[in-house]
Amino acid sequence: MTISSPHSLPHLGIGLGLRRRYLDEIAETRPSSIDWFEVSPENYIGRGGKARALFEEIAAQYPIVAHGLSLSIGSLDPLDWDYLRDLKVFLRSYKIPWFSDHLCFSSVNAHFLHDLLPLPFTEEAARHVSDRARMVQDFLEVPVGLENISYYLSPAPPEMTETTFIREILDRSGVSLMLDINNVYVNAHNHGFDPRAYLREVAGERILQLHIAGHFQESPDLIIDTHGDTIRPEVWDLLRYLASLRPLPPILIERDNNLPPLSELLEEVAIARDSISA
Repeated sequence: MTISSPHSLPHLGIGLGLRRRYLDEIAETRPSSIDWFEVSPENYIGRGGKARALFEEIAAQYPIVAHGLSLSIGSLDPLDWDYLRDLKVFLRSYKIPWFSDHLCFSSVNAHFLHDLLPLPFTEEAARHVSDRARMVQDFLEVPVGLENISYYLSPAPPEMTETTFIREILDRSGVSLMLDINNVYVNAHNHGFDPRAYLREVAGERILQLHIAGHFQESPDLIIDTHGDTIRPEVWDLLRYLASLRPLPPILIERDNNLPPLSELLEEVAIARDSISA
């Protein structure tokens, strides 16, 4: 099956991560300022109850995109084909146009570590991830995006830059990039590189979707990627800078912790819309 390029996919606009706290309110109010929702399929595969019923009600009204947590694409463990089969049914059931997960590993010897751990920027790691990512995309029969993660230590001496590592994987595998702009800012601050140069160097024509989120300033030299705060002006500035370089793909406002009233997230949706239309 031929997989669509990012340019041929629907441009969904501005989306919001669909968290359980907001299900009732969204199902009742159907806010028109949100164009689509992103969900973690692990929260719904094999589960029923009220949350599933509300999700299905929302999915009947809005486009849904899936962002997974369990792929562990960089692990040395075999791919979890039971999960992938369930995921494929989920994607088809809700006509989900693409799937993304993280460019990392999160399992060792079949034990999940409940964290997104960085990969070494090496040729061997790029080949390993590329082979697995190609298999996943071929099996799911939808475009797959891998997200650049935040990291605080490098697991091995790098053989290349992160942007070169990402481009190697995209070129070898045919998958796309799920670009998290907050993660770019966090890593640039913590590791001392230019985030604008990163955005210029990354494979822009292969960006499937954007994430934008908040973070916590632990100290002058350390930022923690929490997805638990409002989006900082510096991150908005990076979004606007990327918009000056190329047309933007769909943008997702991501909030996972310290969840505020929905109205506050709708304000960030409005800022995102203004940022790309300015």
